[in-house]
Amino acid sequence: MSARRFRFATLSAAAALALALPVTAAADTLLEAMAKAYAANPQLEAERARLRATDEGVPQALSGWRPTVTARGSAGFGHYDAKAPSRPQGSDMSEKRRPATLELEARQPLYKGQQTAARLRGAKHRVSAQRARLVSVEQAVFLSTGMAFMDVVRDQAVVELTVNNVNVLRRRLQAARDQFEVGEVTRTDVAQAEARLARAIAERASAEGQLEASRAGYERVVGELPGRLEAPPPLAGLPGTKEEAVEAASQHHPDVAAASFDEQAALADADAIRSELLPTVNLVGNVTHRRDAGGRDNRNSDATISAVVSVPLYEAGSVTSRRRAAIETASRLRAVAEDRRRVAVEQAVRAWESLASARARLESLSTEVRASEIALDGLQQEAEVGTRTLLDVLDAEQDLLDARVNVVRTKQSEAVASYRLAAAMGRLTAEVQQVPVPLYDFRTNYDRVRTLRWDPGAIFGGGREK
Repeated sequence: MSARRFRFATLSAAAALALALPVTAAADTLLEAMAKAYAANPQLEAERARLRATDEGVPQALSGWRPTVTARGSAGFGHYDAKAPSRPQGSDMSEKRRPATLELEARQPLYKGQQTAARLRGAKHRVSAQRARLVSVEQAVFLSTGMAFMDVVRDQAVVELTVNNVNVLRRRLQAARDQFEVGEVTRTDVAQAEARLARAIAERASAEGQLEASRAGYERVVGELPGRLEAPPPLAGLPGTKEEAVEAASQHHPDVAAASFDEQAALADADAIRSELLPTVNLVGNVTHRRDAGGRDNRNSDATISAVVSVPLYEAGSVTSRRRAAIETASRLRAVAEDRRRVAVEQAVRAWESLASARARLESLSTEVRASEIALDGLQQEAEVGTRTLLDVLDAEQDLLDARVNVVRTKQSEAVASYRLAAAMGRLTAEVQQVPVPLYDFRTNYDRVRTLRWDPGAIFGGGREK
């Protein structure tokens, strides 16, 4: 009987070891996974390219203050015949002509009714909105990374628990068969042990399948398959109260900021459209050279400089209609900004409550695990003296396994809730979480293109530095 008790204790110790296995010295951390996703996730790459495209709106708007220079040329061929009836035969005129013209025009805007200034404001607001959207996508990628990471951590722990459970039940079944041979237990006890082992093998197969699915999800987000993952510490920047979470979500969620900048851009568009009703003044210079090569090679050149004033008198209602549409667009975007704020607040409240609920469940489940361990130990001792059956011990082992699996799953739920809360507050970013990766500097491209007036690479097919 003492050997049997030793065997029971050994099985319980093996089961208790499973939860400690996921943490190893060589394990990958969440911050490392976030760094890999930040550097290579295609969603982030696409959004950064979108931001660089949006940056181009600023030099396009600035071009309204800059001069334009145009060269035009033409050349032709003609045959000229002239008959003079009063002249003697043979005095008809016939000559070939090759006329050519070369013209160079420079145009400098002097006044455009504040249209350029308004378009520049709109372009800058759109850049700010797209920067906020880039932060939103960054948070979404990090949220997906955190969820995928914790899914793998959870499933690795569950697989180890189920594998350990199968090993324990194999030994339990073998012990039952040995006892059956000497008449200590009945055939029913052996059948119960066989049934529990078959169930454990099925649960192990299910857990292994779920782990492979989670590994595939991790690879999609991070870009590579996971190794051994280490359960992460709590995130930085989480609030102490629900009110603080709501306030941060209302003011700092990137979707709220993006919608607000979109509204400002639409108002700037309305101002730019209104400027189309105002006069424009351009300074225009022309240099023209003509040649009429024929019987007489005539050449002449002229140069002019003039101020051209254009005053719109009637625009058929098009401009005023477009301005009304732009104002209504701004009104719509103002409502969108308020909706985004409410959504962010809702997300913060939901995440806060989920986090609090997970922490409370985790405390209760930890108590359940400790109680289940004590109960299993007591049942094993009672089974040794014949006051409990093998089925009672098997039930207690299943209860302990279920409790440990629930602890693992609740830890995953707690971590994901904290990631959702940080994202709702605008704090799930590489900068706030101190992800060990060079941060993307969105000002580099902006500063480069803002003052770039001539880019041969863009015209003749050259590349662009990111």
